[in-house]
Amino acid sequence: MSDDLLGQLKKIDPAILTDVVRKDQRNSELVLLDWTVTPLSHEKIISTTGGLFCFSGQSQSAKGIRPWKVVMKCLNKPKTLSEEPRIWYYWKREILAFQSGFLAQLPSGVRAPRFYGGMESENEAWIWMEHIQETTGKPWVLEDFRRTAQHLGRSQGKYLAGTPLIDQPWLTQTFFRSVWDKEGFWSGFMNSDSANNAWQSPITQRGFDARQKRRVLQLLAEKELFFDASDRLPQVFCHNDASCRNFMRSRSLETAEEDLIGIDWAFAGIGALGHDLGQLVGTSLFFFDYSPMDAAMLEAAQLEGYLAGLAESGAKVDPQLVRLGYLISLSCGMGAALPGWAALMLSPDSGFNLQAMYGREAEAVLEGWVRLDEFCLDRADEARTLIKHFGL
Repeated sequence: MSDDLLGQLKKIDPAILTDVVRKDQRNSELVLLDWTVTPLSHEKIISTTGGLFCFSGQSQSAKGIRPWKVVMKCLNKPKTLSEEPRIWYYWKREILAFQSGFLAQLPSGVRAPRFYGGMESENEAWIWMEHIQETTGKPWVLEDFRRTAQHLGRSQGKYLAGTPLIDQPWLTQTFFRSVWDKEGFWSGFMNSDSANNAWQSPITQRGFDARQKRRVLQLLAEKELFFDASDRLPQVFCHNDASCRNFMRSRSLETAEEDLIGIDWAFAGIGALGHDLGQLVGTSLFFFDYSPMDAAMLEAAQLEGYLAGLAESGAKVDPQLVRLGYLISLSCGMGAALPGWAALMLSPDSGFNLQAMYGREAEAVLEGWVRLDEFCLDRADEARTLIKHFGL
């Protein structure tokens, strides 16, 4: 977060803010009485986000004086990254998704925050959106994870039950092909023959033994097998950054029913059924939102929830195909990359505040990630069996 940006926001044109708050409060006559702006925490490891800010204050209308809150998200154009719209980290994807109305038309089960407008310049974009009042606190318990997966399955299952799957030129396609592109960072960093690769790190060497290294390198050598199989599975609209930190549950003002609200749609695109579930399980364990020692318990609860949501949507699909999509996502997202994350984040000079991010020191994080990687690599073995079984 830039202090310069916060200073700029404190001097924002009141007319701009008034228009945003009127949309939020659904009252075109509303008058702002006062307001403040404060930065919100943003814990993403890799992001083009320049900051996330909460504007709040009092307003007056015929209904009296009422409090209000809205959120502004700033996107920064990277100086060195590609601007290809299909690539996984395309910096303008989220504002384009909001501006197009795409995110306002998601099938029931998951929704995005309400959008109140955007502002763009050559190197920056602002997104004005709804402030979500979360009804489920953190940390989540197992039932929270199961219910989230159920909402996700209900929404994505709609695409198999008649809701058209509409593409856009700025949505990601074949997400993991993009992440693991041979010219991209991760392919080079995890290649044991390349200069300055992850396997040279003392942290990685201490945590991941020779057997685990061989299994990771085998998975990377066979990644095209996994990508091809994923492309042949039923396709749905994916968040592509599914995490309990990117999903919030709240009560709808209109129906009083529970909504699952997805935030941070920067990686969104078309992908395989079960793909987001693999990320939801993997990231929850990666961030220690659930203990890696209990990975199988979390997996079982979320698979159960996701399949229940698919059934509610009216989708008819072989549960083993759903499981395969999940397994491929978990394998390619976590199993192949965890030794690299250890090299990037766990050295004393990494600059990451591990206590703030994970609630533990480097050695405890490493221990959990090694355990998680074994779990993911076992799931990669299962994926190979299912790919062969289905002839994919």
